[in-house]
Order: sequence, then C-alpha cells, then structure tokens
Amino acid sequence: MIFCQCNFFSKVLKNHVNVNVLLPSMPDNECFFHEYNEIYPENKKYKTIYLLHGALEDYSGWIRHTAVERYAEEKEIAVVMPSGQNGFYSNAVAGLDYFDFITGELPLFVRHTFPLSEKRGDNYIAGASMGGYGAVKCSLKCPEQYGAFGDFSGAVDPEKLEPLMAVMGFEIFCYDLIFGGAEKVTGSQDDLYVLAEQLKSLEKKPEAFIACGLEDTNNYAMNARLRDTLYKNNFKVHFEDGQGKHDWEYWDTCIRNFINYVVR
Repeated sequence: MIFCQCNFFSKVLKNHVNVNVLLPSMPDNECFFHEYNEIYPENKKYKTIYLLHGALEDYSGWIRHTAVERYAEEKEIAVVMPSGQNGFYSNAVAGLDYFDFITGELPLFVRHTFPLSEKRGDNYIAGASMGGYGAVKCSLKCPEQYGAFGDFSGAVDPEKLEPLMAVMGFEIFCYDLIFGGAEKVTGSQDDLYVLAEQLKSLEKKPEAFIACGLEDTNNYAMNARLRDTLYKNNFKVHFEDGQGKHDWEYWDTCIRNFINYVVR
C-alpha cells in the first residue's frame, strides 16, 4: 500500500489542508518478479472510500487508531482521509464550508493527483461519530456521487445529542456557528431523516451500511431510527450492532466490515 501525506491549498476553505491517502500497490515481495509496467499499470483507476473522522480528531485518526491500511490493501481500494475540525462536515452559518470541500473540491484534487475512479459505483463515503453524520449527509445530498455510505456510531441527530453531550461535560460543538443552533437542524436540510425521505422516489440510491454498538447508549437509538427511516424510504440497508462502545476498538471492526461490504 502507498501511504501519501498531502498538503494543498483549498480554494473552498481558504487555507492549506492536510489529507492522508492510501493507494493500492503491488506487495513489496512481488515487485522482484514483475516488470515496471506490471508494477505501475497504466490507465488503472481504483475504487475509493472517503473516510471521515469524529470530533476531537483529524486526518490522522484512522491511520493512528485502526488497521485501515491493512484492510484496504487486502481489497485493493484507495482511502482518502481529510480533516473536518468539529464542524459536522457542513457549510457553517458562521465558519467554513466543509460540505462543499468534502463533496466538491476534495474529489477533484485527489482524482487530479491520483489514479482514482470517477464512477459512482466505485466511490463510497464513511465515518465514525461526527464523521458518521457527515458521511450520511454527503451521500443523501449528493446521491449521484456515492455507491454506498457507512455510518459508524454516527452522531446523526445533533439536536438530540446536544443535551446528552452537555450532561457528559463535552460541550465541544459550536452548534450556533455551524447550524444556527442545534434546534435548527430538525426539519431542515441538515436533518438526515428529512433528507432520507426526500429521496424515497429516487431510482438509484446509495446503499446504507449502519453500525452502532449496543453499549453506545447515547447514539444507538438515533442510529436505529435512521435505519428504520431509510428502510421506509426504499433504501437498501445493512445494519450491525452487537457488542461495542463509542470507541476506536469498535470502529476498527466497522471499517473492516464496511470495506468487505463494498468490495465483494
């Protein structure tokens, strides 16, 4: 696997950004027995997962905390890991336009730089916690771009989550700057349940992969509700729960299972 650490100027975010990219390659030992044109094939385009981190993390989180490189290598799929700060991967009311960056500029940059497929069926987006919200939102608002999305313990209902986080002492999200207030999400175009209902009649929908551990008491109910909402609106849904907390140990299993689900 090729591990690339990229830094480039984002027109959308108006500053330099860091992105980690994993690219499939021939295993090291096999290179001794192949010619250059076999090691570096021309015109090969790779399937791609855009993998989003949760709150308090950045573009390095998935590499540091999981075996995503090994899982991706086994299935020969590229992985793009950007940063989204604590902004719910949304165009903030008063802040940066992370939604436009993730769905617009980032794919243009990585496809310009690396041999990645542009086909809808070869592109997927996934994330954990806040990244789960971002993955679902990007996919439901841009269903023509992704063949499937992965929601791992997603913070998929910000209004319900706000008081739960406050009780825990984690008042880390500036909901007023992102959404104009957490209460403004429900019923709006930031509401994932609303977005799912709007796609009921869409013929080509992204497939949904949702996973949330039974021990994740804050997020389990909202993810089960999202699962049910997607089912009702004619989405193909794969749902996993079982033993698991809101942590990297569980999300390591999630990304392994998601990669196996989309590359089969």
